[in-house]
Amino acid sequence: MPDTPFGRYPGGLPGRHAGRPAPRPYERSFRCPSTARRRRAEAPARRYQEFVALHEEISAGSRLPLRPLWWAGTAAALAAGGTAFAAVMGLRGVFGLEVPVFAGGRTAAGPAATSYALIAMAGTIQATALMHLLLATAARPVRAFAWIGGFAVVLLTILPLLLNGPFDAAVATACVNLVGGTSVVVLLAGVVAAGSRPFWPDRPFRRGRP
Repeated sequence: MPDTPFGRYPGGLPGRHAGRPAPRPYERSFRCPSTARRRRAEAPARRYQEFVALHEEISAGSRLPLRPLWWAGTAAALAAGGTAFAAVMGLRGVFGLEVPVFAGGRTAAGPAATSYALIAMAGTIQATALMHLLLATAARPVRAFAWIGGFAVVLLTILPLLLNGPFDAAVATACVNLVGGTSVVVLLAGVVAAGSRPFWPDRPFRRGRP
């Protein structure tokens, strides 16, 4: 019986015996259906295990430290607002510095301190929301937040020095921004780094890892 690409016939595929030419490319593409099914059954199960693990992670809900993050962010916002208010009242009352420099010397101490405290609280809440967003989207959220937060702190430190006003008030405002912004960035990054749980321990690049 002549050789055929499918079926269990004697002689095998063309080109299998000595003296025959090598099989052509289109001939090598033919396979027995039973062999193809057997090869698919012997495929590695790692991809299926990873798919099941990912499905279980999604079904189980978020394992990200969102609750500690927002608790820490709220506490940091209140602390930043109180510290900014106290710093403005102290620097204006004790040293006579027109802090913050953007408020000017004509603004009373109370309104200037209140506006600065509200800005500090709003900035801290925005930083917490940014960390929440990075936790949901970035592979290394703590590192990304550190870069973005560091750039923001540098910008907030330099910006008062570029405004028109007394130089001593500008320096004092820049110092307050530097200390407050650095404290917020370090606090939020530390809370997330302490509460993050790696999903795939055998992989160096994983979602949700600091």
